[in-house]
Amino acid sequence: MKTKKREIKQRIAATLIALFMFIMIFGSVNVDITSAIGTNTTLIQNLIAGTLSMEAPPTIVFNNINIGIPINSLANMLQVNARDYRGSGAAWSVVGTMNNLTSDLAGINNISNAVIAWDPGDSFADNGSNTGTTVGEPGYFDSARTLFNTSVNNGMGNYRIYNTTFNVVYNGRTDFVADTYQNTLTMIIS
Repeated sequence: MKTKKREIKQRIAATLIALFMFIMIFGSVNVDITSAIGTNTTLIQNLIAGTLSMEAPPTIVFNNINIGIPINSLANMLQVNARDYRGSGAAWSVVGTMNNLTSDLAGINNISNAVIAWDPGDSFADNGSNTGTTVGEPGYFDSARTLFNTSVNNGMGNYRIYNTTFNVVYNGRTDFVADTYQNTLTMIIS
């Protein structure tokens, strides 16, 4: 019987050793049960609305006019930048208005805005398309004048309007006082 007990103990010990070895071998193998299951990660990037803005030269100087000599006095606004970074696709336009050119010294003399005209130049889209954009018509400043406008879902990005020419039509009146005549051209982008 001792032999039988010993034999049973040896079998139990051998089974435990085999079981231990089995656990050690398969325990060191890393089996990922979830590898067949997909994982989704949501990426979020917010784009926030920018602005509608414009830059124009601070000063435009015309040619000198000699009193008594009829002439067209020309000037050039080299470039206007109009930017729509709002991301809305809303239409916008640049409109200019101007009062008469007046003299500080003379007081009573002025050059009527009805004889001051502009002719908008060509436009160029820096990072967009000129589709749906229109350069304004030439005309006198006795009423508001459009420099540039866009339609809905167009005009997004930066636009440059080049070489808008200005013209003061002087009829040769001799009752003007020699002085500098000035006023402000107001351009609004909206």
